[in-house]
Amino acid sequence: MTIPAKAEAPPATVFVLEIDGQPILAFRAATIRQARELGKEDWLQEDLKRMMIGHRPLWNGKSPIRGRRAEPAEEVYYVDAKTENAAGDLPLVYLVRRDVQANAGSPVTRGSFPPRR
Repeated sequence: MTIPAKAEAPPATVFVLEIDGQPILAFRAATIRQARELGKEDWLQEDLKRMMIGHRPLWNGKSPIRGRRAEPAEEVYYVDAKTENAAGDLPLVYLVRRDVQANAGSPVTRGSFPPRR
């Protein structure tokens, strides 16, 4: 008598979301379809609009957000960063250096433009 094998979910693969051909963030998903769906999530799109790179929004709200499999170097970077900061159900690892968010509670430095907190 043979016992049927339990249908297991495929192992999660590292995927990357790109904006205008620039890799933005890496994460794990079971399929490319799931990876592409993440780029359509309202919460992520709002975060991408608020994040800044070089004093410009990471995403302009119009450019397509594309999903693809991570390249080997991106996958290694994801695994290393995830290990360092293990938290959450869906760890997202940004592949770009984002501008440091100003602390709204700190005083503004006079004479600087744009004002720095």
